[in-house]
Amino acid sequence: MTARGRGRGALAGLCLVEFLSWGVLYYTLPIAATRITGATSWPAPVVPAVYTVSLLCAAACGPWAGRLTDRYGPRAVIAAGAAAGAAAMGLSAATPHLPVFVLAWMLAGAAQACTLYPVAFAAATQWFGTSRAWPLTVITLAGGVSSTVFAPVTAALVDSLGWRAAVAVLAAGYGPVATGTALALLTPRWERPRRTGAEHEEHVNGIARSREFRDTRLALALAAAGLYAVTLNMMPLLEELGFGYAQAAAVFGLVGAGQLLGRLVFLPLSGRGTPRSRTVAQVTATALALGLVTAVSAPAALVAAAAVLAGAVRGSHTLSTATAVSDRWGRDSYATVFGRFNLLIAVAAALGPALGALVAEGLGSYRATALVFTATALAAVAVARRT
Repeated sequence: MTARGRGRGALAGLCLVEFLSWGVLYYTLPIAATRITGATSWPAPVVPAVYTVSLLCAAACGPWAGRLTDRYGPRAVIAAGAAAGAAAMGLSAATPHLPVFVLAWMLAGAAQACTLYPVAFAAATQWFGTSRAWPLTVITLAGGVSSTVFAPVTAALVDSLGWRAAVAVLAAGYGPVATGTALALLTPRWERPRRTGAEHEEHVNGIARSREFRDTRLALALAAAGLYAVTLNMMPLLEELGFGYAQAAAVFGLVGAGQLLGRLVFLPLSGRGTPRSRTVAQVTATALALGLVTAVSAPAALVAAAAVLAGAVRGSHTLSTATAVSDRWGRDSYATVFGRFNLLIAVAAALGPALGALVAEGLGSYRATALVFTATALAAVAVARRT
């Protein structure tokens, strides 16, 4: 196969792996949560808490997955992660014991660190270059549509087979397909970092200690906390505004559509300005979107437009985070640097929904909560301007 053919195959492989990994490893647990609670008689907060722990494990394992990717390449890391993720899900379906269920989803979180966007971004950055944003956009579009496909499929499996059998079926299908895809298609040559050993470690540490690294990461983490706290609590916010359940669900669905729109809009804008100005623009857009969600309560069409805008900004945030590293520090050691860079951002995104709910409980209002996170996003703008 020619180098061009391998490149096309690799991009197709990355897209398929992201589509499957987001659909199975990321979305299965929240989709099946209420049925798991009903079948096990575990307290209602348990499964959401397990999901949060899983996401925090994914965030914590991000730097480790980045180092492995730089050393061994994305083919080995993604294949191993997919196999481990399938095994973890199979274990969660088989065990009747809550502690084992928790450990299984912690392992699934580690598998997410090896299979979701960061490793795919590292592969695309090296194989397709730092000046081309379209491969990253295509990859995130594939991941973005996964919930549209897997939500109804997973729900149908749970309804017809029960949650244990449904999770086992998803794991049995995901493992061989995702692992096989990685081994068969992620075959372009992988260049290890030019620096090795202590020299490589000092290079990465030098970047991580820089003010530009710390402030850019903090600005994007503050923006992520607000975006995920508000958009993933959109249902209770809309019901607070007087929307019925079905109407609120329809508007909530537009957040997902907005994510795809934001990623498409990001593509032609990705090369404009400087790395600093692009980060400032991203967090400014976050503040504006959250402010609009706070300010608008009627009519329904305007509320829906605000939801689409918030979703679009959340979608572009993913790409802005990925390119923030390559724009500033290039592609050498990208996986390791991005693993360090993304850790705080991933933690903020994982904790965002719970933080939003806790703040709303304290304030007695999801609309007031959106205002709090608008202020957080404005603080992110001030931080981004320092970079």
